[in-house]
Amino acid sequence: MKKIISIDDEPMMLECIQEALTHEGYEVVVTCDPVDGLRQLKERDDIDLALLDIKMPGLSGFDVYRGFREVRKVPAIFVTAYPASFDATDNEVVKMWQEEFADGTTDIVYKPFDLDVLIDKIQALIGGPED
Repeated sequence: MKKIISIDDEPMMLECIQEALTHEGYEVVVTCDPVDGLRQLKERDDIDLALLDIKMPGLSGFDVYRGFREVRKVPAIFVTAYPASFDATDNEVVKMWQEEFADGTTDIVYKPFDLDVLIDKIQALIGGPED
């Protein structure tokens, strides 16, 4: 069974994601603590995909992404309510999209989102729960 970690500072969002993806057959680990999520992504070799909020206290989703990508190339989907974070005038974000995200293992969904869209993006990156 494919395992997904969802890191978001909103417990209700984590609960909804966990319920929906568990119903689809994925195993889902959730945490509100980006430091804990980064630790798990670095230490565990059984996580197949990371769902990352961008704006969180302590570490941003970008920080978490950079941190685990140094150790493991786990596919990631940013799940964010902050589309302004991807403003083309933000050189850091433009550089990340061009150099890091262009490898086909990273995507984004904007809150609020349709769960079917998130599931489609997950399946595009890692396949179904038993693939």
